[in-house]
Amino acid sequence: MSPTNRIFRPIQRFTIRKVDSSVVLFLATIIALIVANSPLRDLYHSLLAMPINLNILGVDIFQHHGEPMSFLLFANDVLMVFFFFVVGLDIKQQLLVGELSSIKKAMMPVVGAIGGMIVPILLFLLIAPSGDASRGAAIPMATDIAFVLAVLMVLKDHVPVSLRVFMTTLAVADDIGGIIVIALFYSSGINLLMLGIGLAIVALLAILGRIGVRRIWLYMVGLFFVWFFFLQSGIHTTIAGVMVALTVPMTTSVSRHQLSHLAGTVSKMLPDTEDAQKGQTIHLDGADIALINSLRQSATRAIPPVQRLEHALTSWVNYLILPIFAFVNAGIDFSTFAMGGISALPVAVSLGLFIGKPVGIFLFTYVYIRLTKHQWSEDVYPALLFAVSILGGIGFTVSMFIASLSYDVQLHLDWLSEAKLGILVGSLISGVVGYIAVLAVGKRHQEKMAQKAN
Repeated sequence: MSPTNRIFRPIQRFTIRKVDSSVVLFLATIIALIVANSPLRDLYHSLLAMPINLNILGVDIFQHHGEPMSFLLFANDVLMVFFFFVVGLDIKQQLLVGELSSIKKAMMPVVGAIGGMIVPILLFLLIAPSGDASRGAAIPMATDIAFVLAVLMVLKDHVPVSLRVFMTTLAVADDIGGIIVIALFYSSGINLLMLGIGLAIVALLAILGRIGVRRIWLYMVGLFFVWFFFLQSGIHTTIAGVMVALTVPMTTSVSRHQLSHLAGTVSKMLPDTEDAQKGQTIHLDGADIALINSLRQSATRAIPPVQRLEHALTSWVNYLILPIFAFVNAGIDFSTFAMGGISALPVAVSLGLFIGKPVGIFLFTYVYIRLTKHQWSEDVYPALLFAVSILGGIGFTVSMFIASLSYDVQLHLDWLSEAKLGILVGSLISGVVGYIAVLAVGKRHQEKMAQKAN
């Protein structure tokens, strides 16, 4: 193996596997916490407040309420649009061909997701301070799909495939619930004209998708304009990402059979190079290059635009956008917390995640199974279901995002910091306890099965 391959092959392996993105996200969080509590804290806060300007034809693109966006707002209101765009692409696939494509398949994880949203909100309202602090009631309702999938992959020998699929689908349904909450409760001062223009563009993109226009650049341009008009309208910009994603077509202009036939034809027409050694120089004429290019273009058209976009954007979102988001949002300065001065808010958030999420997921799912007499895998049993449900309390990314929407950084900085503290504590405890619980329950079940066999 060449020295270049030795260096880049491990990096390539690392970035190909989606689950590894959770490690990058975790490291960005740790770095933010270290920097925010070091002599670099002033530089960190200066970075968050740094204005982002972009003027095109006399229009300030990144202007927010008449002022240039800070880097913090840019990360939350611009970069996170791409995260929710990828979430929307995943939702569309699940709705058309995945676990949400039929009521029968979707019902159980959707019911579990509803329980995992309702119970944490009720628990939060029961514990949190009254008044404006209640704006954060939706913070503990979210499940971070990246972290949950990472833990489930580590535990794959102890968690049946059906239960991993259940949790993955539940997290997608959870994302849909979070998007609805953001749209309904975290938009303000609606400008109907700007909203109408944005929705008209969405409708146009939907028509183009319906008639089979598959040029993905067109949908990205549409995403920019919908984002811009939603920003001016008062509707939160992340909704633009989801709505545009749902307009992208999932049909192809080249079938698998056509691609296979074309590949065979091109293979026969190309010159025979079987005797050429690996690495040996081969010359192709213009006609041969045109044949290969036609095959490449056909292969691209054989992939649905939804999946082409998801494949193109996922690595950027996982390894750049989400780490930036974590870095600018997770930097809690612990010196700002006075002894005895912390309210019940972080307790409400952490208990909402660690207690509310698993209780809601398990209770609603278990009742649904009992009422409908749902037949599930023999490897799934109540104790394991509850143990895996604890992992649903890992609510890092979307919880942080909802916290930033709930509490204004200028007016409610203390509450925002306390909410973030609650998210970190609740998510960490849920991850550690859930991991230990799944291992313990799985081991005990294996011992019982071994005793029965004997």
